[in-house]
Amino acid sequence: MYFTKIKLINYRNFSNISLDPAPNLNIFIGRNAQGKSNILEAISLLVRGTSYKTNDDKQLINWNSKASYLSGEIKKNEENFLLSLSLEKKIESSNRIRLIKIIKINQNIQRRSVLNREFKGVVFSPEHLQIIKGPPSLRRRFLDEQISQIYPLYSRYLSEYERILEQRNNILRKGGSRREVKENLLVWDPQLVKRGSFLTVTRFRFLKKMNYLANQYYQEITQGRESLSLSYQSKVIEDLKEEEMSLVEEKFREKIERGKEKELDYQTTLYGPHRDDFLVFINGANVSSYGSQGQQRTAILSLKLGEVDLIKEREGVYPIFLLDDVMSELDEERRHFLLNLIINKGMQTFITSINLDYFNSEVKEKGKIFQVEGGKVAVL
Repeated sequence: MYFTKIKLINYRNFSNISLDPAPNLNIFIGRNAQGKSNILEAISLLVRGTSYKTNDDKQLINWNSKASYLSGEIKKNEENFLLSLSLEKKIESSNRIRLIKIIKINQNIQRRSVLNREFKGVVFSPEHLQIIKGPPSLRRRFLDEQISQIYPLYSRYLSEYERILEQRNNILRKGGSRREVKENLLVWDPQLVKRGSFLTVTRFRFLKKMNYLANQYYQEITQGRESLSLSYQSKVIEDLKEEEMSLVEEKFREKIERGKEKELDYQTTLYGPHRDDFLVFINGANVSSYGSQGQQRTAILSLKLGEVDLIKEREGVYPIFLLDDVMSELDEERRHFLLNLIINKGMQTFITSINLDYFNSEVKEKGKIFQVEGGKVAVL
């Protein structure tokens, strides 16, 4: 799967640019704040339908424009597709700005779920280095984003779980007599258990696969000196080792029943996948607490490469790989490993960097290099 053409109109700091990327390695060079990351964000939008940099799509439209348009010609399994995404700001009578977002595949309007089912992209940016040391919410988001790409049903169930959770929390916050609140919760508790157990079991299974693939990469990078392992931390089952759905559902029901009084006191749902986490271990030690910066970065790199392989295993083709300004975050040994891997796998990769010296002559010869400056792009 790879792009043959990409076009951006009134997108961020670009008024109108067209790119003819190489099927393997594409390098965007330029000083900071020239628009390199914006190009990768646009490519991510075309294959995923969402930005990895902001939740507010209005920010994506060029500041002096009312609409933005992205398009890309992509080849997958010898079949050609035209992807397009338009964003338009509409001012309503109340002066409120409403955004109209339209995704098309071969000129046919599609939902984002259809786009996600057909096309895949993996992003690695400096922000992802915080996954290990940051709060549990970052790791949950990492799991949810990656699993949703591979298992579309997960994304639907996640949305349903979040809606159920919101309704349940509203009941807990609203107050009233404890008896009345408990009666109202009876409507939502079975739904919370059903959808929450699915999310927990799917995450657990995903991490088992990721554990194997990421550890292979980690051992390869460290030449067998160290090994990586992942452990899912459930608020429902303290030591989750089985992926039996009925067992998780049973424990979940017991947990919320026994903890109902505590939830009434705190006025929020205390148990479920929205409070879960996962830990990363290097040679048995928690890398968040005891790992060096190099170990943490190698762990994240291994997780991202494991994600690439999981998509290849399921889809039969590699995803579009986007590396946003991570070359400066990796030492020479890890950069060399990553770039050789990209070239050998033959997957289409887009890399941004401020320094062309990070790439040796062999990589430069095999990749296509673009200079980005002031919203303009030129091939070097």
